[in-house]
Amino acid sequence: MHLHLRDEARSSERRTPLVPDDVRKLLDAGWTVTVEASDKRIIENHDYQTIGCDIAAPGSWVKANPDTIILGLKELPSAPAQLPHRMIHFAHVFKEQFGWREELARFQRGGGCLYDIEYLVEENRRRTAAFGYWAGWMGAALALWRHLARDQDMNLPPTPLQSFDHRDTIETSIRALVRKAPRIPRCIVIGALGRSGSGAIDALSIAGCEITKWDMAETINLDHDTLLSHDLLVNCVLMTGPGLQLLTPDDLQRENTSIRTISDVSCDPMSDYNPLPVYQKPTSWEQPFLQIGRNGRGDTVELTAIDNLPSLIPLEASQDFSGQFVRSLLRFDHGHEWSAAKQTFESRSKEVF
Repeated sequence: MHLHLRDEARSSERRTPLVPDDVRKLLDAGWTVTVEASDKRIIENHDYQTIGCDIAAPGSWVKANPDTIILGLKELPSAPAQLPHRMIHFAHVFKEQFGWREELARFQRGGGCLYDIEYLVEENRRRTAAFGYWAGWMGAALALWRHLARDQDMNLPPTPLQSFDHRDTIETSIRALVRKAPRIPRCIVIGALGRSGSGAIDALSIAGCEITKWDMAETINLDHDTLLSHDLLVNCVLMTGPGLQLLTPDDLQRENTSIRTISDVSCDPMSDYNPLPVYQKPTSWEQPFLQIGRNGRGDTVELTAIDNLPSLIPLEASQDFSGQFVRSLLRFDHGHEWSAAKQTFESRSKEVF
C-alpha cells in the first residue's frame, strides 16, 4: 500500500488525519507513506520525515501513480477535472450539497473512487472515526468562555478566532474568569451520551458548572420549562428526521426563559429538521457569536454555531482522530467500513447522469 497524505487546500485547516505515532503503525505493517510538506499543518514536516516518510511538494498528489491512495481531511481544490485515485476525505457531496454532481463527475471521468470518511461505518452504523468529541468540547468551551466574560463586561474570546495550539490556552482563560465570576452558569447538554455530548460536558466541567445531561430518553417528551430554566444550552443532537424542536423565537421571550448563551454544535440551520430555528446560517471564526434576541428576563441571548469547530483545536483533534482512524486504514480496503463507503459512492454516482 502506498499512502499519500496531501496538504489541505483550505488555508485555515491545520488538522491532519494521521499523526506520526500512527503513521509508524502503517510503516511497520509494510506501507509506504508520502507526506506533502505543509506550512500550516499542526504537525511539523520533519516529524514525519524522521520516522521514514517521504516528503513531497504541496499539491503533488495530482501526479501520483493512480494506484496511490490519496488521504486528506477536507474538500479538494477545483482542479484537476479528472480524479483517477482512490481518495479518502470528507467530501460533503452525498447529501446533495452545492456542486455535488460536478464533484462526483470528476471521479467518473477519471475512474477513481471516493471513500468519504463520514460514511466509514461499522455494522451498527457507528462511524469508525470522528472529530465529534472535540467539536463538542470546543463548542461548549467557546459558549462558556463568552458567557463568563459577558458577566464581567469583557469582550472575550478574542476575535477573529484563530486556531489554538493547545487546549491549555482556552482552559487557562476560562479558569481566570471563573475566579472572578459573580455566578457559574447552569448548563444543559442535549445529546449528552454521544461523542460531541461527552466533549461538551468535559469542557463545561472546567468551570465546575452544574450540568443537566439529556439524551433521547429525555427528549421524547421534552420538558420545555426545565430546558428554558438553564443559563447555557449546548445542542449536540444529530438530526436525521423531524420531531425535535428545542427552542423557537417565541420560547426565547417566555417569562421563565433564563437562557442567555447557546452553542449549536450540530450546526445544521438550513436543514428542514433544525431543532433550533432561531437563526438562519452558521456563525464564523470572524464573527463567532450572533445576537438572536432577548430572553424573558430582558437579557441579550447570544448563539455560536461554527461548522468546523475541531479546526480551532487542531493538535488534540488530530491526535484523537488519528488514533481511531489508523485502525481502519490497516483494514483498507477489505473492512466493512470501506465496503460501506464504496457502496455509498457507487450508489450516488449513478445519479450524476
